[in-house]
Amino acid sequence: MKFSTKDIEPFTAFEKNGWEKAAEAYHDHWGALSAQSAIPMLQLAGLKQGADVLDVATGAGYIAAAAKGMGANPIGLDFSSAQVELARKTNPDIEFLEGNAQDLPFNDQKFDVVVMGFGMNHLPEPEKAAQEAWRVLKPGGAFAFSVWAAPVAGEGFGIVLSAIESHGVPNARLPAAPPYFRFADPNEVKAVLEPAGFNDISTAITPQVWRHTRPDEVFDAFNEGAVRATAMLKCQPEKVREKIREVVRAEVCELAMGEDYLIPVPASLSVGLKES
Repeated sequence: MKFSTKDIEPFTAFEKNGWEKAAEAYHDHWGALSAQSAIPMLQLAGLKQGADVLDVATGAGYIAAAAKGMGANPIGLDFSSAQVELARKTNPDIEFLEGNAQDLPFNDQKFDVVVMGFGMNHLPEPEKAAQEAWRVLKPGGAFAFSVWAAPVAGEGFGIVLSAIESHGVPNARLPAAPPYFRFADPNEVKAVLEPAGFNDISTAITPQVWRHTRPDEVFDAFNEGAVRATAMLKCQPEKVREKIREVVRAEVCELAMGEDYLIPVPASLSVGLKES
């Protein structure tokens, strides 16, 4: 389905409702994986001790916590009240606020660094988020964000999405959505960041490894701890869903190492700078 302006409202409502329900499950299934790219992203942004950092789409506060550990002064923001509650519980020494990435509740030129971990692919209008990041950055500041790398066979997203595509039933009940892996493409990153005012834009892949003790945990993460992927799976007939589980399990078993299963799930990190 092609995404257009008429789809913004239903997509936003779908995402908001989904994350209110999935905050804890995402944290349980995806938290350790999502946190792996936090420090590399902050390093890419040139984070310095004492810097003022805004972590947009903070979730449970993974990047905010990493920034705090690196001597910065972070604030986390998320549109989901459930995520904000979880972040406050997980990181009681950090300030977290509920708010919109596309309409930030801050004055101009307040932050040295703005970051967003795996959030740009969930926004209906990411161009507005880039513009807002530029607005609240101080001159010389950096906006860095992560998304999941494009799916590849034998890696986490490639394993699950190919199983859904091969064995799943098409589902027209889901609202239209922007291309999920759009910002894994460096050209798409520049197409959004350059008009917002950023320069010195770069994108690079950083390796991440999802460690599990059971081969079903990968399927369970998509089935329980996401929003769109979870909805795609939950809407499948039970026999179809179990077939997808079996296919995913078989591929994960190929990635066994000792008693663990090590699944590559790389992230794509991008950064743009605001001129001094």
